[in-house]
This record gives sequence, C-alpha cells and structure tokens, in this order.
Amino acid sequence: MVFSIGQVVRFNIYQQSYFFNTSSAFANGLSRAKTNVTDYFKLADVNQSLAEENRKLRAALIENQQLNDSSSHLIKDSLGKKKYEYLTANVVQLTTHLQNNFITIDKGSNQGIRKDMAVLSPSGIAGIVIDVTEDFSLVLSAINSQFKATPMIPQTNFRDGSVSWNGKDPTIIQLNGVSRFEKITPGMNVVTSNYSVKFPPGIPIGKIERVSKTGGSSFYDIDIKLATDFRKISHVYVVNYQFSSQIDTLNRRSNRGN
Repeated sequence: MVFSIGQVVRFNIYQQSYFFNTSSAFANGLSRAKTNVTDYFKLADVNQSLAEENRKLRAALIENQQLNDSSSHLIKDSLGKKKYEYLTANVVQLTTHLQNNFITIDKGSNQGIRKDMAVLSPSGIAGIVIDVTEDFSLVLSAINSQFKATPMIPQTNFRDGSVSWNGKDPTIIQLNGVSRFEKITPGMNVVTSNYSVKFPPGIPIGKIERVSKTGGSSFYDIDIKLATDFRKISHVYVVNYQFSSQIDTLNRRSNRGN
C-alpha cells in the first residue's frame, strides 16, 4: 500500500502537489509547536533580561546624579557622583492577604543587599529590606501596617504627611496628614518625596482614588490606588543609596548631642 501511494504521488502532478502541501503544512505545524514550547521555557530568561535592562535605564536617569561641589562654587562640567545604584532580584515568596505582608527575594548580603534599602517594583514602590541572610532578604511590603513613606503630589507641590496601609484592600494605600485646606482631588498622582532618605524621589506610589472629610477633623481621608500590583510582581529592584552611611553618621552625632 505504501509502494502504491508512492507511485501515485510520483507520477500524478495533482496528487504530488497535494501531498507536498499537506506534508509542508504538517512540518510547519510541528515547527511552530516546537518554537512555541521553546519560547515558553525561555520566558524566565527574557524577563530577567528585561529586568536588567530596566535597572540600567533607571541608573541612567539624571535624578540619580549628585553634582560635585566645593565650599565656594559648583563644578558645572562635572559628570557627578552616582547617587543611587539598582540591584535586580527575583521574588521568591510574598503575601498579600495578611495585615502585615512581606516579600522574600533571592539576593542577600553576598550580593550587596543591606537592611533599610528601598525596594521597587517595575511600576512603583514595593517595600523596605528589614532582614538579610547571605543569599536572601526579607522585605517589609508597602501593604504592611508598619510601612511608611514620605509622599509628594507633583500637581500641587505638596510634600507633607505620610503614606501607610490600613490593612484592608491590598490595592489601596492611605495618605495621612493632609490638611482639608489643601486642594487635593481624585486622579492626582502621588510619588515619593525628595525628603525621603530611603526612596529616590519621584517613584510612583499611586493615584488618588478617593478624598473625603470626616466630621470635624482637620485632615482629609485619602485613598491611593497603588501603582504596584503586589499579586503580580515577579522581580524587583533594590536601591542602594550611596550616601546612606554619611547620613547615618550625622544622625548618630545628632542623637548624641540631644
């Protein structure tokens, strides 16, 4: 039967064309399937490559440069000192349903991670490093009742109050300490302030979703829709603030003087 089919295909143009097209379609289908499977298993490498590329782009931002100066003048042609360094890390474990949520990442002291370093997601703030082993770190998530950050609203140049989480909705964080006399409306962006020591300025926190007044309070109740979706993050950026040791030294001296 195989010999007969071969003879028919060999000496009849129509059957030959049909057989060729059918076999080509089958082969192409197998090739596409193979490519799809290969691409699927390459996704982790692609994501890691994109994370590394984003890290380099963040590090190149002009906000990351601290200009050199002397006691008498500013050196305008200096390339400046790098202010922030970004280290990429993968998320090993996280929670979003608790009142105090944490993130575990796969980088530790061996890779240069230290306590109190800020942690960013690709879209905004994520948390602060609170504990470190040689190869892993524990991050206090922004959706943790102990988390606080210093906010800024660019539209009004507001730089006061604090951002913290009330332990309810993991997609919503609260902006506290905003006077009811401030002109704050839903839709305004909230970013990290330049008053923050841990976080670089201008990192997205989220967008104001609700503004209300409670009784005779002098402050608004404000909800912010978080820029970071903690249910979906797979990698983060750990921020190494190059001048943190100098600021810590000044703070210790200040405390001794009190």
